Amino acid sequence: MPDWFESLAKVLPGEKIYDDALAPAAKQVGRLGEDTVKTARLMLAPLQIAAHFQDRLENMLKRVGERVPEERRIEAPPQIAGPALAQMHFLEEGSELWRAFEELLTKAVDRDKVGLVHPAFVQIVSQLSPDEALILRSLRTKTILITDKLDWDAANRKFENRQILEHNIPESELSLPQQFQLYVLHLTSLGLAEWPVTDQAPLMRGNAQIGVKRNSAVQLTDFGRLFADACAPPSAE
Repeated sequence: MPDWFESLAKVLPGEKIYDDALAPAAKQVGRLGEDTVKTARLMLAPLQIAAHFQDRLENMLKRVGERVPEERRIEAPPQIAGPALAQMHFLEEGSELWRAFEELLTKAVDRDKVGLVHPAFVQIVSQLSPDEALILRSLRTKTILITDKLDWDAANRKFENRQILEHNIPESELSLPQQFQLYVLHLTSLGLAEWPVTDQAPLMRGNAQIGVKRNSAVQLTDFGRLFADACAPPSAE
């Protein structure tokens, strides 16, 4: 294994750590009831996934080696490689978040692209859901258009109960499409996206306003574009 591969791999704790951590728990499970054993299996499942991390790591290292020419390879900054690899222990290979971390690590060992990666990006990826990573990837190439409506509370003189009527991200692409509004709000709170209203019209019942219908557009901020450029997998470039 090349030196720069070993530099990445050395950041990882040995697999034996998982064996040692699980051994006492495994002994205790034998004394538990059936229902508790089922619960224990659910609880320990992520650790079992982590125990097979070595295979996923080797697959990733091969892909990175194919993408970064040998003459451009450098040692990955530990403040990027360490936290990224720690998060990847519990991710499925090929998932949206795995691909984002892999892209960061690919750039982190590339002399020509390491300048695109900031240590904060690792922490931001760790805060994203898979659907949010997909939305960010989509925002690199298009604006997300949203139509929503709000009810007008005349007594308290405020709009409330926002309901998204439609948007141009196919729901079939999202794992939890019902959380789309939450995803966009989270991305804006992280400073990655902005969500301005482009036009609106009152909803009337007779002469009384009962709400408002709005069109809006979600797009990347300048910081969000830098982040997406650093984390977007090759298929999105």
